[in-house]
Amino acid sequence: MNVRQQLACGIASIGFLAGVPAYGQETPAAEGEIQGNEKVAAPADIVVTAQRREQSLSKVPVAVSAFNAETLQSRNVSSEQDLAALVPGLVVKSGQNSNQLNFTLRGQTLDPFSGSSPAVLTYINEAPATEGNTSTAFFDFSSVQVLKGPQGTLFGRNATGGAILYETTKPGNDFGGFLTVKGGQRNYVQVQGALDIPVSDIIKVRVAGDYNKQDGYIRNIKTGNTLGDTDSLSGRITVVLEPSDGFKMTTVAQYSDFGGSEGAGGLYSYHSVGETNNGYVLNSTLDTLYGVNSPFAPLIGDGPRGDGTWPGAVPGYLAWQQANPYKVWLSYDLPHKAHTAFITNTVEAEIGDDIVLKNIFNYADAFARTPGILTGSPFGSLSLYNRSGLGNGPPGGEVFKTTRLSNEIQLQGKTGGLEYILGVFYSDTSKQEYIPVIVGAELPTPLADIAYNYEVGNESKAVFGQLTYALTDKLSLTAGGRYSWETVSLRQKTGSLFNLSGSTPFKQEAKLKDPSWTFNIQYQINSSNMLYFAQRGSFRAGGFNGAVAPFNNANFFGNENTYDFELGYKFNGYLGAVPTRVNLAVYRQIVKDAQHSLFVDLGAGPSAFTVNVPEKRIQGVEFDANVKPSDWLEFGISGAYTDAKFTKNIVDLAPLGGPIIPFDSYSDAPKWAGSVFAEVTMPLSDDVGKVKLRTDVFGQTSTHFSNNEGSITPRTQLPGYVTVDVRLSWNDVMGSKFSVAAYAKNLLDEFYYNSGYVEGGSGGFNTAIWGEPQTFGAEVTYRF
Repeated sequence: MNVRQQLACGIASIGFLAGVPAYGQETPAAEGEIQGNEKVAAPADIVVTAQRREQSLSKVPVAVSAFNAETLQSRNVSSEQDLAALVPGLVVKSGQNSNQLNFTLRGQTLDPFSGSSPAVLTYINEAPATEGNTSTAFFDFSSVQVLKGPQGTLFGRNATGGAILYETTKPGNDFGGFLTVKGGQRNYVQVQGALDIPVSDIIKVRVAGDYNKQDGYIRNIKTGNTLGDTDSLSGRITVVLEPSDGFKMTTVAQYSDFGGSEGAGGLYSYHSVGETNNGYVLNSTLDTLYGVNSPFAPLIGDGPRGDGTWPGAVPGYLAWQQANPYKVWLSYDLPHKAHTAFITNTVEAEIGDDIVLKNIFNYADAFARTPGILTGSPFGSLSLYNRSGLGNGPPGGEVFKTTRLSNEIQLQGKTGGLEYILGVFYSDTSKQEYIPVIVGAELPTPLADIAYNYEVGNESKAVFGQLTYALTDKLSLTAGGRYSWETVSLRQKTGSLFNLSGSTPFKQEAKLKDPSWTFNIQYQINSSNMLYFAQRGSFRAGGFNGAVAPFNNANFFGNENTYDFELGYKFNGYLGAVPTRVNLAVYRQIVKDAQHSLFVDLGAGPSAFTVNVPEKRIQGVEFDANVKPSDWLEFGISGAYTDAKFTKNIVDLAPLGGPIIPFDSYSDAPKWAGSVFAEVTMPLSDDVGKVKLRTDVFGQTSTHFSNNEGSITPRTQLPGYVTVDVRLSWNDVMGSKFSVAAYAKNLLDEFYYNSGYVEGGSGGFNTAIWGEPQTFGAEVTYRF
């Protein structure tokens, strides 16, 4: 049964579930059901800030998915990975381990080890978030919004695929808060809480915290320990000052500490010695060193289970790996250590009738140390530590340090039929990256023991404006533009392969610039129906590859430019007497000089670097719909069809001493993805509380995790899958302030892969990380 058939069965099953009345209850027409001319109460429209001001979701002329705190809880969303099931077409993928996460929207992605910036930007309280190579502290959000398509005008360069907006919960006017305790399988314990403290009419404070600890679902057979463990502690304070009408200052500060371990992927495929693919001689480093004919046998290769050896060598281990999912045999465990901190300050001042001056300041820093045995096996063909130079042996790990300061000033206003936003933006980002590489770790003298050690700088300046004019009470036009100036730099630090002694730092710098724009036409047919057309353009800034020799700027890659066309329809009203919400978008996007990574050994050792692929095209359809035929029943369905391909796909690596490589497969873009849900509210009296049963089914078709399946990295396709989640909740138990819930994730224990990691071109192997197996949990919440 293929994925589309499984998803259809899921829809049918939900339909059956939703059609069954609550056991032991009579089923007369419940309050709010159709009796005569009565209608079921429509759900409140969702407020979004996709255009940097508050608007109803059904009235915004762009494709947006938005979720409030209640939805995040009912869908068991506790991490970035959980968002993928809420937004078909959004891919949340892991890199070399479970803590390196990236978002993909409409085929716009960030490849592992890429020197470029993410194509889908994340914002916290309207300020750009810092990429810290660690998971986000996911707690006490009032909303999460997913904006699809280029967002360069209002959200800056690099947002060529979209943006994800996190909004933290602000203090209330009354003293109160909540405490939630969760528990479940694999020693899961999570405690979240928040407290509102209205100090005075002028000052309001909210403090919130989160503690999250759970064993991973991958086990290292050698040590007996689990991998992918979470162990995090976060705290946040929000202070709102309103000394007078028309003036508000909001300050949010947060610190998070992350421990646990990296969730390592297992060996997924490898290249045999002498293997070719469509005329390309494949890198076979893993099989050459550790295969059945290893020149270093019996020290490594075929032998008993041990560091560097396995019965049957590489093919023997792959067979064992395929027969033992969620298990790996690694020489050592992979501890994770990271911390992130940020402070945002937002000042809003009314300086005239319908005129607001707004300033958004942000400072953030992040640190992460992520060790890795990249083969996902006992073979130290490519691991992340150094014996010499800057290293001190295993587990070692890459080290990432990032600091960012940004400030944005906005002037928002309205006069007659014209709404406008004008602004300036500045940011300064510094990233320090240390990437140790050892090849043949078990050998007395490794074949390579090198490090890439460099600092990347990025200074960005921009001016922008967007105008919306209501031509009539139904027809409006929006036009906006942004111009950005970028200064990017790279400095090789002491100990780097290209600056071992520190005497040749190779400071490189480039000045870049490009426009972004938006134009759309919005026609409000009536209060329920809206049509729109949008045309946008944006760019992703170029830069330097730190892991490529910096001579003659051969490691430079240029700006990526994109433009799209989107036609959409939104409905929020009644079909007959049934409340219904529908969103539909059809789009086509062209990307020129697309930034993608290649993993190739250019002679100095394995390296990954970013190149510009001449052109690619992504087109598709996205839709979602909710219907509520009665007060006790709600259905929902959403889906995405994505057709992505490289239309001009040849990259010539001759300037770097490499081959000509075609980009022939498209990574991280399943052709079909969709979800359905049904939520049943039991017909109980208010003094008993509200009992809900919700079932969610999510599925997607197969996808590649390499762009070069037909040349240097074959066997990188992950199969499609379908998962089912169920949640039973009882809010305000017997009129109390307690709420309880029990849930199951992946109820049917579907085996699937979350993402893959391609190293075929530089190491002769590929790995993949399994998705979470069946997991049960429960929670208790007390609100006061």
